[in-house]
Amino acid sequence: MTRREGSITAHRSALLRAAALVACILPLGACNPNLDVDGALVPAWITAAAIGIVAMLGARTALIRTGIDRHLVARPAVYLSLAITFTCLVWIAVFRY
Repeated sequence: MTRREGSITAHRSALLRAAALVACILPLGACNPNLDVDGALVPAWITAAAIGIVAMLGARTALIRTGIDRHLVARPAVYLSLAITFTCLVWIAVFRY
């Protein structure tokens, strides 16, 4: 197997894992608590996740600008961990459920 074929296989594997994760998380959308946003009820975890992802993107930008990003061994794991950490912090700090 060439390096390119291994890269494509790894990419497909990552996409399948991401799809499986989304399929597992989607049913949680019906769980409480909900936020009233202009008359529409939005699950609070979606809001916390969106804020967590935006914060992770900001942290990623900071890591790239400081040059730390190129030294990271498992970038996807690091950025996923950052997103989860920021999401949990937002959940605890803002929603306190």
